[in-house]
Amino acid sequence: MKLKILMYVNSLNYYGGIERVIANLSNALSEDYQITILVKDSPVSVYRLNETISIHSINEKLELNMNSKLHRILNVPYNMIRSIIGLKKYFKSNDFDYVYTAFPTNGLEVYLASKKYRKKLVASEHASYYAYNSIYKKIKEYLYPKLAFISVPTKMDTEIYKKLGYNAIYIPHLTTYGKNENNSLLEKTIINVGRLTSDKQQMMLLEIWQIVNKKIPNNEWKLQIIGSGEEEDNLQNFISSNDIKNVEMVPHTSRIADYYSASSLFVFTSRMEGFGMVLLEAMSFGLPCISFDCPSGPRDIIDDGKNGFLIPCYDKEFFAEKICQYIMSNSDDKQKLGQGATRKVENWDNRAILEQWKDIFK
Repeated sequence: MKLKILMYVNSLNYYGGIERVIANLSNALSEDYQITILVKDSPVSVYRLNETISIHSINEKLELNMNSKLHRILNVPYNMIRSIIGLKKYFKSNDFDYVYTAFPTNGLEVYLASKKYRKKLVASEHASYYAYNSIYKKIKEYLYPKLAFISVPTKMDTEIYKKLGYNAIYIPHLTTYGKNENNSLLEKTIINVGRLTSDKQQMMLLEIWQIVNKKIPNNEWKLQIIGSGEEEDNLQNFISSNDIKNVEMVPHTSRIADYYSASSLFVFTSRMEGFGMVLLEAMSFGLPCISFDCPSGPRDIIDDGKNGFLIPCYDKEFFAEKICQYIMSNSDDKQKLGQGATRKVENWDNRAILEQWKDIFK
């Protein structure tokens, strides 16, 4: 009989890195385990789930409002209380061998809702250690020492948690990205993909692009920023008020593969990043990547000078210089970086990562 695992996450109703990680892991584990996903809002997933996976909700009317960070912060206490009540009720009629949680608050909710699952609770990290505010850090200080282990997707963060005395295990995220069709890297398009938030720093990317346009008069290359979020109006206003040339804002789209295929470079300006799934996604299309060397995901994916470039945080001039260097480089140099990106994805060992999870869920 298959072991039963509950994946508890705020929502799968929005496109995002964490949501994609949950979907990927659930699908991979579903061949050997009975997987149930529990969310706080509508029991639907924007990412494909295997038919054997069930998705339930503890409160379909709970308002998360992923487009407003302020709204989410102000509603944390209310949502936590409602979630704990919902979990207590849910656990009365549902039984599991393990519970996987994606956020510190999720783990705390399960811990407070049921004594039964305290020793079966698996916490998974998705953000850089430095991305958490003092409240989240207090939650982890209380919760994490009580857990059997926590999974951490980056080497740097794993070492931090180990030094704090937590039983942290380095487990990179699974990726579903295989090698896509060869990219000629002839298109004069540079893209950024992600939620439009202050943490992703697309505003800084626009400032970098201003520098690029000054360094390269009559620049023929275009910057596409693809995504939706709370910073959208601010970004549009900044583009208009500063008359920034060769920039296109594209709302989140399900046709993202078409944009990757029609681009020649991926740029990433996050302030902090837990893993950086989008970097692997871009590399699966043969795109070299330029990213700030932010804590802590990009350095585990980008091999500087081989499949892209890591930029000291947050050096806009040097970032712009590397973009210009790439634009002005010859086709052979672009292809070498693109081939390095493709090799990175091909060598990502999903099988070994999955075996790590199977060792945990025994």
